[in-house]
Amino acid sequence: MKIIVFNIDCLMNFLKLKRSDLLESEFKRIIISNKVYNTLSNPSIPKYIREDLDSLIKKGFIKIEEISINTSVYDLYYEITKDLDKKILGEGEASSIALAVKHNKDLAFNNPELIESYLEEYSIKCITTRDILNSLVEKKTISKKESIEIINKLSQ
Repeated sequence: MKIIVFNIDCLMNFLKLKRSDLLESEFKRIIISNKVYNTLSNPSIPKYIREDLDSLIKKGFIKIEEISINTSVYDLYYEITKDLDKKILGEGEASSIALAVKHNKDLAFNNPELIESYLEEYSIKCITTRDILNSLVEKKTISKKESIEIINKLSQ
């Protein structure tokens, strides 16, 4: 089992469906930035999602990493958020990319086309919710039918 960096969208999919158990069966640990955590902790996010997220953090499955000023991670984060030659990304996306580079880890991100130039530049492997579900089917953690049901629920 591996450690992976998650962006908001991919993590939110599993939390929204109350299926964080699938993440725990697939990964050793998840790293998120404080920017991602702050977004998912916003009072506009349903309480059950915030509670599940906090539970995963308390048991050590999810680790929050601060994007601190005067660090190489912050410098990369800042560069990504201000790079006018590329698609300018939000705090969550930029901080997730910076952490994936720092830790040399895969990035869970549902829209790889949006960050394709960064994936290429920093040699980051990107996986999506669908990739995670396919892996779970291959390992027989869930059935193909259950995977399709999850995708259909997310499409609603």
